[in-house]
Amino acid sequence: MLISREKKYKVLFFDLDRTLWDYRSNSEQTLYDLVKKHTPGLIERFDEFLAAFYEINEKLWLMYRDGKLSKKKLSTQRFIDSFKRLGINAESFADKFSFDYIKESPNKTKLFPKAIETLKYLKNKGYKLYLLTNGFIEVQKVKIIDSKLEPYFERMITSEDAGYQKPHKKIFEFALNIVKAKKSDCIMIGDDLESDIEGAKNFGIDTVFFNQLGLKHDSAPTFEIKKLDELMMFL
Repeated sequence: MLISREKKYKVLFFDLDRTLWDYRSNSEQTLYDLVKKHTPGLIERFDEFLAAFYEINEKLWLMYRDGKLSKKKLSTQRFIDSFKRLGINAESFADKFSFDYIKESPNKTKLFPKAIETLKYLKNKGYKLYLLTNGFIEVQKVKIIDSKLEPYFERMITSEDAGYQKPHKKIFEFALNIVKAKKSDCIMIGDDLESDIEGAKNFGIDTVFFNQLGLKHDSAPTFEIKKLDELMMFL
């Protein structure tokens, strides 16, 4: 996408998972270790388990986002349902599996290429950087500390803080009140077309779609990038 330098922003909102923190790689390593620990006989079917988990987790997160599922229910049910796909009754160990996943996954530190270099550049340019995430507070805090992201951000704003999840307008309104900026001063950078891009656009904030996978879509973000360091071309 051709980039213009005509517009100057002051506040950059970043999504965390799948935008800076490599959710797929970090989750896959954690899940592999936990399947090996809790159900070693299933390790040869790990790819089957992983595919089930990604599909089920996404579905349940949407229900959680829409207020149809509690945080506690989401945390455990995704594993019960994933193991059920493989013919395993996980009721007896799902709580422990969930506890271990929430404890160990955020300790993984793989970021997308050039994440730190890009954040350092943007901070040095004088932008105010904020994280805006739907993730659980206690999990996201560990991620940004262990991944060495914390020094680059003014603060993390979560859906639990706001009482609303992206793409709801109320979370963007909440964030704007915190940063004390005008909509025109802000831009949202994220990987999720509905939560990050459409959510911010509907609220009146410009957007950058991090389309790392090169997905075809009908959305119209302000900018679109495939690599994080492309942000340095126009910010």
